[in-house]
Amino acid sequence: MSNLSEVTILISQRAGEIERARDVFRDETRQFVNSTLGKIRRDLSEPWTLGRLRIDIPKESESEGTPAGLDSPFACCQLRFRKEATFRQVADIRLGIDFEQSAAAFLWQVVLLPSSKYPRLDDLLWNHWQTTVGNASLPGSAHQAKSNTILFAQRPVGAELTVNVAFNDMKIVLEALLKAGPAVAESVGFEPEV
Repeated sequence: MSNLSEVTILISQRAGEIERARDVFRDETRQFVNSTLGKIRRDLSEPWTLGRLRIDIPKESESEGTPAGLDSPFACCQLRFRKEATFRQVADIRLGIDFEQSAAAFLWQVVLLPSSKYPRLDDLLWNHWQTTVGNASLPGSAHQAKSNTILFAQRPVGAELTVNVAFNDMKIVLEALLKAGPAVAESVGFEPEV
């Protein structure tokens, strides 16, 4: 009698199929994120600057290993604030399909990760988000105060998740963030000239 469990034996017998499925998953999710980024670049006018804020959009998605061991594609836009003569990065806006531990599933997510230099940024941007978007906020929208992040949108990967749905999520988030100049200015300690 083997000391290996039935699960281990089953996985070892299906290892080739699992690896092929992993490759398909990685390729299709990367294509989904890149299609969403392409639609953002085509359909929303540039430059992504309003007042002292600028959002830099990447050309392609990246990949990062997740706890599930699959390469999960995401893209990282940068939120920048102009202080003096240069735009300084204040946060990352991460979008893509990632493994969510609490749901034990892969989800489409749009998350704001403030720079460690600006620990109050998530609180101020969450207040701005609540007042500008309010009841029309996106599914899964939540302030994660313990990790100093904002989860703007979270949707399960399924037939209802399309590039157009992901694009609309990003459009709402980017437009709201571009209008958050006063909240970002307060966080970075910028005092406007009188």
